[in-house]
Amino acid sequence: MSRAEDDAGNGETKGQPPEGHSCAREPDKIKTRTCLGCRESKDKGDLVRLVAGPDGVVVIDYKGNLPGRGSYVCPKESCIRGAFSRKQLQRAFNGARTEGVEEFLNHLRKKVLERVLSMLSISRKAGKIVDGREAVEKGMEKGKIVLLLLAQDLSAGSMKQMTEKCLSRGIKYYICLSKDEIGDFLGKGERVAVGITDKSLSALLEKEFCRLRSLGSMALGGNKCLR
Repeated sequence: MSRAEDDAGNGETKGQPPEGHSCAREPDKIKTRTCLGCRESKDKGDLVRLVAGPDGVVVIDYKGNLPGRGSYVCPKESCIRGAFSRKQLQRAFNGARTEGVEEFLNHLRKKVLERVLSMLSISRKAGKIVDGREAVEKGMEKGKIVLLLLAQDLSAGSMKQMTEKCLSRGIKYYICLSKDEIGDFLGKGERVAVGITDKSLSALLEKEFCRLRSLGSMALGGNKCLR
């Protein structure tokens, strides 16, 4: 059975085909799925796909391209805990084995963080980010920065100054990772902030940051992603 055929049995929202069209619809045209936790139908892009692997264990298909039986869950801690407590994953996958809820949450947080770091790395190579406090502040003054990532271990005074500047200029900001972690992915020494200058990239990153926030504590060092 194909992935599309499997997914069709796991919460897709169906509608009648337009008059004059065949009843057969292309699977990729089906945009909504039902969350195993809250049971609400949502855009497929707002959910995380799960599949039962060859070994019979349910895994996270964050890129949405793995073969196998598929079901979906909101990237929210409450939905995931609800799905586990009501054994919805086992029902959806006919008794397939799952890891514990805490392990699952940590695994998903790592997947989201990997996506964030990958996006930031690509942006750095494309020249679409500004790093370092002085460069970031100049970019903010010139109106070039549309989203800001601040290190969570900034001093209280520096954090207050930077967040107030963001608020006064209408710049969205998130607090995530340490100065060392930000510097590591940039291949430099510690960095207190990274500014994003591209609006399209900013929208994609914001989606991932919101997911991290909805998932609660970060996997690395117990960090949190806040706004």
